[in-house]
Amino acid sequence: MNIMIHPEHPGGNYIKRKSDMIKANHKPFFVWFFKLYSKYMIKKHFHTVYWKNEVTPKDKPVLLVGNHFSWWDGFFANHINHEIFQKKFHVMMLEKQLENRMFLNKAGAYSIRRNSRSAVESLNYTRELLTKNENLVTVYPQGKFYSIYKHPFTFENGMNTVLSSGQDKLQIVFYAALVDYFSHKKPALTLGIKEYDGNPEMKEMENEYNLFFEKLVYEQDESE
Repeated sequence: MNIMIHPEHPGGNYIKRKSDMIKANHKPFFVWFFKLYSKYMIKKHFHTVYWKNEVTPKDKPVLLVGNHFSWWDGFFANHINHEIFQKKFHVMMLEKQLENRMFLNKAGAYSIRRNSRSAVESLNYTRELLTKNENLVTVYPQGKFYSIYKHPFTFENGMNTVLSSGQDKLQIVFYAALVDYFSHKKPALTLGIKEYDGNPEMKEMENEYNLFFEKLVYEQDESE
């Protein structure tokens, strides 16, 4: 934990604790740039994007739950937000990854340090963000990168804290990103998006996400 001695107190007896986590620090230029950069990078590196969207936006905060398999994940989530929800974007990142890319903090990224006391602060911060209708929060409940081919998924326990706000106050949305080449030099990107309307309980959500993902994989085919 970082500790700071208050500079105005003689003898330094007053101690102020700094936050153990890195909170999102949105700056308009970086938000604008990351939005355009996400769209540009996807257009440049994928020959097409197949949208399989079953969601209608609501006037509620959005919890966006995705599969975590690549450097691209934040770009995909940001692109989904701006194409469908148009809310204030947030994404939870592992602390070490964020510290190496602090410019993302100004576009909505915040930190979590796994297996530490500060993880509770990050989860409570997530729950706080999800009390405001203007916010969209992206989480990857697998907790770390896994191969796109490795499933079913197992959600980490922190999701229970996030879900304790109650589903009636949230719009919980699943997304899955799949990449296939088929007959093209550049890959195709499929973005499957579906609202979760079951109980706000981690194991049930985990099961439903796996069913959603498996169905999306099964339906993968090259479109003309």
